[in-house]
Order: sequence, then structure tokens, then C-alpha cells
Amino acid sequence: MGQFAAVMPLPFARPTSTPGEALSDLDRFSNTSVPDRSFALVRDSPFVVFNQKLGLDMLGPAPTFEDVFTTDPVVHEAPIYVPELNVLIVSQFSPDILDQVLINLTNTPPTMEPFRPNPPIFGVNGGRFSNGTMYWAVAGGDAVVNGTPIVQAPGIYAIDPVTRASKPILNNYFGQRFNSPDDLVIDAAGDIFFTDPQYAFQMNLSQFPPVLNQQTYRFRPATGEVSLIEGEIGIPNGIALSPDEKTMYISDTSSTDFLNHAPDVGFSYKSNAPKAVYAFDTVESPAGKYLLNKRPLWFPGEFGADGLHVSEDGYIVGATGGSVDIVTPAGELVLKIQANYTVINVQFAGPDLDELWLFGVGKISRAKLNLRGLEGGRS
Repeated sequence: MGQFAAVMPLPFARPTSTPGEALSDLDRFSNTSVPDRSFALVRDSPFVVFNQKLGLDMLGPAPTFEDVFTTDPVVHEAPIYVPELNVLIVSQFSPDILDQVLINLTNTPPTMEPFRPNPPIFGVNGGRFSNGTMYWAVAGGDAVVNGTPIVQAPGIYAIDPVTRASKPILNNYFGQRFNSPDDLVIDAAGDIFFTDPQYAFQMNLSQFPPVLNQQTYRFRPATGEVSLIEGEIGIPNGIALSPDEKTMYISDTSSTDFLNHAPDVGFSYKSNAPKAVYAFDTVESPAGKYLLNKRPLWFPGEFGADGLHVSEDGYIVGATGGSVDIVTPAGELVLKIQANYTVINVQFAGPDLDELWLFGVGKISRAKLNLRGLEGGRS
């Protein structure tokens, strides 16, 4: 498979997904119909290297990959690492689950227990940690969850991980409800950038039909000002900043359709729909960063990039369905971490931020590579 298999022996075909197919099966190269056994050899490998020099350096001398928890078949989202407690706090993103999950990394092996803020928060879809506070992008609206009435609007919430006290810090755009805040990132100035697709109503997490376009905002907690910064991506989802904050990355997951979904799947997937990760130059202004020079950076070969993070040295790390793609700032695929389940999000963790945790449907895993997250929770 030299030269990235730029020329493949005929006949060849690589099928796209069909309704009901697990996302973890979308990108297995052994599904490629071609008279070359090389593709079958990589099916069960946890790591697939595309750039030999960068990839082998990234793997380091002794890379490991392990499934740490097997869970109920629910989506795990919004992972946050809290260094003061050495814990991961993760959302169970489901219309009938209220509690989040706390993973204690001090214990050997790590342990899992419920985490519930006060007051409770429902439908958490994205999160970041900054200056001792957790910030959640919350998709869930007013609901009764297993008999517990939850009165809230979609928005951005702040949580103290020690006392578990929670409060909304943004829940409207000039009086209009947000659709479904999905993911967020926080810059050094404290501004919060978040995406707002329309998934909540489609997934029965909110009873309010969308009234706003699917777009991306900047919020300044110090003043309460909220501004539109991007409105042309079809379904904005994951969001991240480069270490120098000169580049912002936003993923498009227009390949998903929750309205016209296949039976027993929850959504339909279209491989030929928009699903690129876009890069933007950030420009400083008195109101905060705004974006210029939109350009496609990476087109995932499978589902699309949901959770989007950045390593200490600037690599983009995206949860792309059956695997995690690690890409250079120039858009070159370096390494895939292959899982046997649908991967929704990732998070760097551990005292040295050298553990990459994978979160998805039914499993939670950990990879150890020569790769570190950004200090201060901005990864």
C-alpha cells in the first residue's frame, strides 16, 4: 500500500455505509474489495500510520490502546479533564438520562460514578475547563427526565467541579432560544466560542422547534455580549483553537440526518454530503476574535468529525466515527486510532496530559502515545 495506495489494482471498490451499519464499521480498510491482502491486515490494528516519520514519532516507543469501561449503549459526550481532582467528567447524552459521569483517574484501575450538578443539567453536548470552572454547551431544554422536572433553556452553563454548583451564563440570542449548543472552546481572553446546530429538537432533547440558523457564536461572559462569527457551515459541530489561537477549526456534520432517519438507527448517514473540517484565520478586534479566510482542511473518510481537539504541538484530533483521526495543521492525515465502537469525542487527561481518552457508544477507551494536550484545558 505504498504511496497512500494512490493507484489500486483493479478491480476495486470501497462501499459506503448503509442505514443500520455501525459507524465503527465505516472505515475498516478490509471492507475494500481489492486483490491485495494488505488492506485486511490493518482491520484489527489499533493504530494505522499514514505519514511514517510523523506517525512513528507520534506513536513513541510503546504505544498502548485499551478499552477501560463497557457501558450502556448511550452516547458519551462533553468530556472534561479536571486536573485539581484528577477526574474526567463526561455527559451521558440521552433524552432519558439526567446524571453525568465522573471517572476517577487516581484509582487503579479508574472507577466510574454518577455526577450531578446542583441544580441538575440535562442534555450536555460539549465542554471545556478553564480557570477552575467547567463550561458546558447544553442542548437540552425543558423536560421531565425519569420523573424529575428540569426547567432550563439550551445555552452555556458554568459548573464548579468541587461544589457542583451550576448556573446558566447564556441562554438566548436577543430573546430567541438557541437551537442546540453543541461544542465550545475558550480563548486566553476568556471568550467562549460555540456551535449551535439543530440536533436537540430532532433528538427529542428539546420541545422547542428551532428559530435560529445553524451557526457559530462568540460570547464574552464579562459583558454578556454574544455575536455571530460564522453562518455558512451547514451543520457546525466540533470547534477548536490552535495553540497560538491564530487558527480556529470548525467541523461540518451535514452528513447526518436526524429528521429522516432509518428505523432503529436514530439518523441517516450520507457519505457524499458535506463533512469537512474547516480552518479560519482569527483576527483580533475590540469585541474579540472574528474569522477570515475559510478553507477546507480535512475531509474525514468516514462519518465526520464530531469532537474536535488540538494537541500541545498543534495536531488536530477528531473523533470521526469508528476511529480518531490525527491531522497536521496543514490537513495531512498522520495517524488513525481505530476503535471497535462508534467514537464521538476525545479528551487529553492525566497529570501530564499524555493520555488520550476516547468516548462513544457503549465503550470508553484510553490510548497512550507521544502526544500531549494543551495546558489549561484548552485542548
